[in-house]
Amino acid sequence: MKLNHAFIIFTLAMMSVDVVAKSLSVATNQWSPYIHAESNELGTAANLLRQVLAQDHKTIDWRYQNYDLAFEMVVKGKQQAAFPYFKTKDREQRVLFSEPIFSVTSHIYYNRQREKMLDLVKLEGQRFGRVAGYSYGQVIDTYLADAKLFLTEKQALESLFNNNIDFLPMTESVMNNMLNQSYQDQALLVKQVEKLAEHDTLHLIAPKTTAGSALIEEINTLLQQVKSIKSLQPKPVERFKPKDIARLITAEGYPAIVGQTSVSGQIHYYTLPQGTRVLVLNWSDKILSPSSTDRIYKSMTDFSYVVILNGPHVGKELYVKNMHLEIQ
Repeated sequence: MKLNHAFIIFTLAMMSVDVVAKSLSVATNQWSPYIHAESNELGTAANLLRQVLAQDHKTIDWRYQNYDLAFEMVVKGKQQAAFPYFKTKDREQRVLFSEPIFSVTSHIYYNRQREKMLDLVKLEGQRFGRVAGYSYGQVIDTYLADAKLFLTEKQALESLFNNNIDFLPMTESVMNNMLNQSYQDQALLVKQVEKLAEHDTLHLIAPKTTAGSALIEEINTLLQQVKSIKSLQPKPVERFKPKDIARLITAEGYPAIVGQTSVSGQIHYYTLPQGTRVLVLNWSDKILSPSSTDRIYKSMTDFSYVVILNGPHVGKELYVKNMHLEIQ
């Protein structure tokens, strides 16, 4: 009996070792909300891949590195796998792709402050930016041959805000996640080129070797087993709706609505049509602070700082009297 008991313990120990040994090295990099930063909780796509591989008792050893570098290491057989990657004809010549693991929608974005200066129909030859190592699908990639390269989405988006580039391709949920988390004040300045959306799939890649082929075959089998489970797929991130959206209205004694570039020094004035929508960037002190009297005329004629969202002056940041602001 003692021998049998010892044998059982040994067998269980060997089984435990076997499970630990089924670790797969997967290179990746931050791409929120799909892949969160190293040491943070898993992103939605990383969690999906984890659950797919867990069916076969595989765990993932995540290796964070530049996407271009990770791709080249897979090509040379120095990295077991990398994730996630768009499939292109050029890439298919160099690595093996799994079946689709999840899908995304990508757009080309621009700063509405430059809307009147841009050709939104013929995009060729205009100033594009892109993040190094990223692909955005076969159609959008055709515009990016001479695009300015950035190391991160944050750098690329700030360049768009600063008007250093005209257009920036990005996956919709990635853009919305950044705007929601870090750029709420500027979110409504970012618009997408209409009627140009790239719906594409993302994949795990492996080397063109015997081991790589076996891995891809295993991944594809595991993906087939969860194909009908829709709840595993990452949900798209919606852009937040700012609270302080206002409509410009006339006021008694002020039949015209005027916006101005400053409250002191050299001032330029703009006539604003009634009904123009604005995002309030900064409410005036007289609105935010309590008053010791109910005579609020000065509060109503004080200025709040807004960005114009539609009409002939879209994108301009102006000071507007509080009496003209009606919260939507």
